[in-house]
Amino acid sequence: MIDQFPQTDELDRQIAEALADDARLSFRKIAADLGVTEGTVRGRVKRLQTAGLLKLVPIVDIARGLDATNAGQHMMFVTVKCASGKLDAVREGLLALPEVRALYDANAALRLIAICVLPSLEDAAAVTNRVLALEGIREAETELVLQTVKYNAAIGPIATVEDLRWMDASIEDQP
Repeated sequence: MIDQFPQTDELDRQIAEALADDARLSFRKIAADLGVTEGTVRGRVKRLQTAGLLKLVPIVDIARGLDATNAGQHMMFVTVKCASGKLDAVREGLLALPEVRALYDANAALRLIAICVLPSLEDAAAVTNRVLALEGIREAETELVLQTVKYNAAIGPIATVEDLRWMDASIEDQP
């Protein structure tokens, strides 16, 4: 259990940004670029990781296979409006679909946005039908990506549903 999240400062943010740009950078290189010692960078990263504020994980660039030179990959956005009281059930149903690579709660009430990567248009139709069959869907809209204009894999998932559940449990456990 984490008692409280540590305070962060500009140096923490600079280290996190450097790692977001290239997680393979050595602590020595980051330290040299920021004008601090390697031990400082190592300690800051360890503290942020221990607190759950920084996670170094590989991010798959799903946009790489979505251009005309690499046919056979289709990205589809699925926006669903949920019936009242059904948000959690719909969220779990979408998370159970292996084609859903990312799922976001949107700012509109009871709305979720899923990003799917699919091998064919037939699979897009099948996923759409499976989404529409989920109990609690009030309305659904799908959009196929025709062309990737700009994509930065470093933005990756900021927090997963599991991360949020873990954070909620940690906060509830505090006195």
